[in-house]
Amino acid sequence: MGVSRRLAALLLTPFGALLTFGVVVPAAMLFAFSFFHLSLLELVPGFTWDNYRAVVTTPLYRTYAVNTFLIAAPTALFSVIGGFVLAYFLAFRARRSRRFLLIAIVIAFMGSYLAVVYSWRTLSGESGIINSLLQAAHVTNAPVGFLLFSRIAVVIAEVNFFLPLTTLVIFSSLSSIPSGLESASRDLGASAWTTLRRITLPLAGNALFGATLFVFFLSAGDYITPVFLGGIGSSATFGTLIADQLGTTLNYPLGAATAFVMFALFAVVVVVLRTGMRTGGLLPRHTR
Repeated sequence: MGVSRRLAALLLTPFGALLTFGVVVPAAMLFAFSFFHLSLLELVPGFTWDNYRAVVTTPLYRTYAVNTFLIAAPTALFSVIGGFVLAYFLAFRARRSRRFLLIAIVIAFMGSYLAVVYSWRTLSGESGIINSLLQAAHVTNAPVGFLLFSRIAVVIAEVNFFLPLTTLVIFSSLSSIPSGLESASRDLGASAWTTLRRITLPLAGNALFGATLFVFFLSAGDYITPVFLGGIGSSATFGTLIADQLGTTLNYPLGAATAFVMFALFAVVVVVLRTGMRTGGLLPRHTR
């Protein structure tokens, strides 16, 4: 027993060191920076709430927060809905082609994120394939503007990238559900919708919860897609703001404060989503 514990501790030491020095220490330093202030572009140690006060009270920052939610929420919603549909098909319908489809999904997920962004920019530009086909079919007389440099373009590109991830996460949960449960439910007179709502969705609730949060957080923190596909204005998010503060203006205190305000908003999202899913019966009441 003692040997097993020492072996486990030895194996976990590299991971613990990586977690400590790669995540905990940088996060602690960033949190400390959020209370500093700048003087002639130099960090001055101290303790001030001015950075947090600026983030909370400045109207522009509230606009960034709203934009972040209006991009991250639809991205998470459509990614999870589409992922559930694909995962359900893979788990219960695609018996013969399942392996091939899973390989295709994994390959799609392993593709370059920048490649997805640039591909969508090429497809949806004014002279891109989509607009060319729409005009050739006389659906529109001019290029459709909302397909690029808009909030919709950002959401579409992010859903395109996150859909394989949510599919794999939800599939791992659905594949563990005994196939006989659906048959038993139908034998007892339940409709397909009742079976889905009362059996399948609750059993996959934890996967749906985790996938939704994961995509929401990644989308909210993304700054590449809003810059390349969203432009400025309605697509400016906390992710682009923090990247600008830390990478361009070098205002580390304000950037750090913005990051931790975003973390606090994430905590609110977690509580609201968990409460809503529990109320809807998708999560058990005792889940923590």
